[in-house]
Amino acid sequence: MKKFNVLLVLIFVLVISGCGQSSANEAESDDVIKIGSTPDGYPQVYSEDGEVKGFSADVYQEVFDRLGYEIEWSLTDWTGALASLETGKVDTLANFAVTPERQEKYNYTNPYYYSRAGLGVAQDNEDINSLEDVQGKRVANVTGSNYGDVLKAEDEGDEIELVNYDTMDVIISDVASGNMDAFVTGRETLLAQIQDKGIPLRVTEEAFGEKLVALPFAKTEKNDQLIEEINGALQEMREDGALSEISNEWFGEDVTVSAEE
Repeated sequence: MKKFNVLLVLIFVLVISGCGQSSANEAESDDVIKIGSTPDGYPQVYSEDGEVKGFSADVYQEVFDRLGYEIEWSLTDWTGALASLETGKVDTLANFAVTPERQEKYNYTNPYYYSRAGLGVAQDNEDINSLEDVQGKRVANVTGSNYGDVLKAEDEGDEIELVNYDTMDVIISDVASGNMDAFVTGRETLLAQIQDKGIPLRVTEEAFGEKLVALPFAKTEKNDQLIEEINGALQEMREDGALSEISNEWFGEDVTVSAEE
């Protein structure tokens, strides 16, 4: 009988320990935000010497530090990053513009910056300086990027041929060599890449298609609560100047406010 009682006590202790371990794991998981991105999206999010850096990376770090979350990065190509968000392998995606189509699938935080599209051309290309100049031309776009849609929205006569690439490196090579006429992407981002990385392109003066950039989440009650927390942190960062400070460090200007206001 004593052996039986001892056995019951041991079983009880194991069950309690197991429950405690499970609860601890769940709590740990709740404190981690998995963010998907590409590893070469300088200056938004990029990997260097095993560390994730960039403007958006710095914004997220500040937001989630204030909220007490740890960030876990999942870096892959853009197609893989999108698939990870759709399948729930990551909680959200970095540098994701808000569009009506995307809002049908995801709920967004408030925007943390405003992206404008621009055209990159070869340094010796003096023929392309505006949207009008790429009518009848071939313009490169990264597959899955929203900038191709922004460009086509400006192309009322459907005269611009949009060519999708999987990676930005090949686009830069093709545009610089003249195999592709131009590259549509984030104007501020491309300016920073040319200045700091020596990319052999120049940016045309005309900017267009201002878009809100925010963090997308699957439409669940739990995520809606998280979105409220993130919005609160972003508002604090606007009020205390942290958001504009991060922007000026990366771009030399404040991209966290709308140019259309």
